[in-house]
Amino acid sequence: MIISKNVIYSLTIPVAVGILLMTISSTNTGIQSAEAQNVTNTTSSNATSSNSTSAIDTFRAQGQISSLASDTLAGRTSNSSENAIWVLGGDWEFNVANGNLTNFVADIDMTQVDGTAAHKHSIEKINNATGMPMGAQEPLKLNFMTGEPNSKIALVNGNSTMFRGTADITTNGEVKWKDVLIHVTMQNGNILNINIDPAKTEDHFKGLPVFGTVQSIIDENGKELLKK
Repeated sequence: MIISKNVIYSLTIPVAVGILLMTISSTNTGIQSAEAQNVTNTTSSNATSSNSTSAIDTFRAQGQISSLASDTLAGRTSNSSENAIWVLGGDWEFNVANGNLTNFVADIDMTQVDGTAAHKHSIEKINNATGMPMGAQEPLKLNFMTGEPNSKIALVNGNSTMFRGTADITTNGEVKWKDVLIHVTMQNGNILNINIDPAKTEDHFKGLPVFGTVQSIIDENGKELLKK
């Protein structure tokens, strides 16, 4: 099916740029700023809130990729006469059991806004996943999300979680980049961002997180934790 370029620009760009502009100020400083972010400052959420001193360490989360990548959005000055804007779509899912990441999959479709240069990336597994600190959830008291090696992963502070590890990333089914540092943050059960080390991926994602929306979080009893 042939899609008009005007339709792509008029529909895709305003929506996606709006999302990025609201979130880029808290993420464009990279992985370190993400670790320092206090997600408890968010005053409005459609997700079910968790007590800041409680946690859920067995759950499954899934959703869709919805993002853009370009030097302009990253606040860079490009010397190229063609400052390409890339549209990213796809799906993601991960499972945590007893604080351990047992599954992580992100399938990313990446295409320029004119529909050219389409290709696919996949992350099939994150190795050595470690739970990272998030705001005021008292990690030492709860003994998880400390950032120490093999620290447990859990939902805290209103269906939020953060973890990092390394992964291989494929392009069109072939491994393109190996042992890439991946940093994943889920905020208030609404937004997922996947920070991918630009130095290990030839700056393919323009130094920006790959953003996604959260569609479902299910606990170990099969209960849906989101109310949307």
